[in-house]
Amino acid sequence: MASSHQQPWTIRRLVQWGSDWLAGREIEQPRLDVELLLADALDLSRMDLFMDMDRPLDQAELAAFKSRIKRRSQREPVAYILGKRGFWKQEFVVNPSVLIPRPETETLIEAVLSLYPDRASTFEMLDLGVGSGTILYSLLGEFTQARGVGIDLSDEALQVAKLNGDRLGLSGRVTLLAGDLTAPLYSDCRYDLIVSNPPYIVSKAMATLQPEVRDQEPHLALDGGEDGLSIYRRLIPQSYRFLEPSGWLVVEIGYDQGKAVPSLFTAAGFESVSVSTDYGHRDRVVMGMKK
Repeated sequence: MASSHQQPWTIRRLVQWGSDWLAGREIEQPRLDVELLLADALDLSRMDLFMDMDRPLDQAELAAFKSRIKRRSQREPVAYILGKRGFWKQEFVVNPSVLIPRPETETLIEAVLSLYPDRASTFEMLDLGVGSGTILYSLLGEFTQARGVGIDLSDEALQVAKLNGDRLGLSGRVTLLAGDLTAPLYSDCRYDLIVSNPPYIVSKAMATLQPEVRDQEPHLALDGGEDGLSIYRRLIPQSYRFLEPSGWLVVEIGYDQGKAVPSLFTAAGFESVSVSTDYGHRDRVVMGMKK
């Protein structure tokens, strides 16, 4: 990124240069990444960039952008560089302690909304593997009378979840607990709804993931064991025990688990078991009701 006295580094030039540079490093969506990183460096929105493409940058702004694009070229995810990621209707703080929320996980939110058309429902929900809190807080944002409990094995993830709850003004309706699945719960706890996006990637497939995922995101939240189902085998029967009668369990699954996971639901005693597909028409969510 050599300086040029003839041509100042404008937003337009940097977007073009940065896109080419990242593309040469086999980064997917290089232009989008550059626009996000440049907007962050300049403390602008992406729309602001487009409105002022010929604006030159000063040295401090150039340095701020250069440090960000260098991190991206080393396959650090944009969400970790920015420290945030949009999901559903909110923006969430994220860091390498938590999984970066994916658009396909919004399928789980939509599935729950279909089960509870009354947004004033006063139910108790449990999120197993709460991570940054994206699922739990997105649902609490929709159901303003509901309360939630989030459990995670990672203390670092729970710190991020607490931060997001505070930022969104939802901490008063949430209890966060450290532990393995339902282990921290009292035996008489019962919930109307349990949600989870557990680890479901087959262990031997971990090495084939994109470097951004394989080398940067927490393996605890990704690795589902030898066949990708190890957490489901514990989570589904445990959830059945802690649900109220007619309560629902709603979980995210891998695109190729649309037969195996529903079988585990049925074996645990769930009925009305169904599979929902994501925006790419892949199996993504399984739900079932306790008798």
